[in-house]
Amino acid sequence: MDQDWECLPYHPPLDWEGLLNFFAPRAIPGVESISEGRLRRCFRQENRWGVIDLSLAEQPGTIQIRAWNHAPDLNLVRRVLDLDHQPSRLAALFQSDDILGPLWARWPGVRLPGAWDPFEMGVRAILGQQISVKAAHTLAARLVARWGQKVSTPWPGLTHLFPLPEDLAGLQTDDLANLGLPNKRAETLRQFALWSCRPITDRPPLGSLPGIGPWTENYLKMRGQSYQDAFPAGDLGIQKALGIQNRSPAAAAREAETISQRWRPYRAYAVFLLWRSLG
Repeated sequence: MDQDWECLPYHPPLDWEGLLNFFAPRAIPGVESISEGRLRRCFRQENRWGVIDLSLAEQPGTIQIRAWNHAPDLNLVRRVLDLDHQPSRLAALFQSDDILGPLWARWPGVRLPGAWDPFEMGVRAILGQQISVKAAHTLAARLVARWGQKVSTPWPGLTHLFPLPEDLAGLQTDDLANLGLPNKRAETLRQFALWSCRPITDRPPLGSLPGIGPWTENYLKMRGQSYQDAFPAGDLGIQKALGIQNRSPAAAAREAETISQRWRPYRAYAVFLLWRSLG
C-alpha cells in the first residue's frame, strides 16, 4: 500500500543535485533508480521490504518521501542523505582554505552520501577495489541478477533486493569469480560475507580479512558508518584533485594524509568536494 507523502526537514543549503550525481552511476539495476530528480530504492527492514521514493519538496528546506509496501526507518533516510548536517559548521574550516575554499563556495550544500545497508556497502567497496566506478557498477549488477531476491513493484526498473550475507557466504570462490572478479578479490568477498554473518561481538577486526586494506576500511567508515572524519588517503581521485603526481603510491598516500589534517574533523566532506571537482 502506498504511504502518504511525508516531508523531512534539512538545514539549507542542500546539494541535492550533487547527491543524485554521486548515487546515479552507482545505482544498481533492479535495486535503485535515479531519474528526473528522484531517487527510488528497494530496501529491507528486518523481515519486511519496500520501495522508497525521494525528491525535493516544494516546501523549502524539506525532502519529500513516500514508501510503497513498507515504510522505512526515517532515521536511516536522514543518515543516508545526511539531512542533519549543518553546512555552517564547515564554513570556518573550509572557506579560507586554499584548496577547499573555492570548492566549498561552489557547493556549500555538500553532503556525506551514506549507505542503505552496511553489508551492501562492503560488497560494493570490495567490488570497486582498483577499478572504475563503471566497472564496479557492472559487477554489482551481475551479482544482484544472480543472487538477489526478486520482488514485484509498480516500477519496472525496481525488481530485486540486494543479497543478504548468507546468500553469498555459502558460495564458493569460483562462483564469485565468475562475475568477472580476480580469484583473490572473490575470496575477499566470500570472507566478508562470512564475517558479516557472525554476531557483531564475535567479529575480528575488518582489516584482518584478506584483501581489506586502508582504502576499503576508510571508504566503509565514510559511507557505511557516516564517519565524518574518514579519509581514504590512497584514493587516486583524491590524489589527482590534490595535484599529487609522480610519487609512489605510499608516498602519495602519506602526502594526502598530511594535507588532510587541516580539515579535521570533517575530512569526509573534503573527500566529496575533491571528487566532485574532478567532474
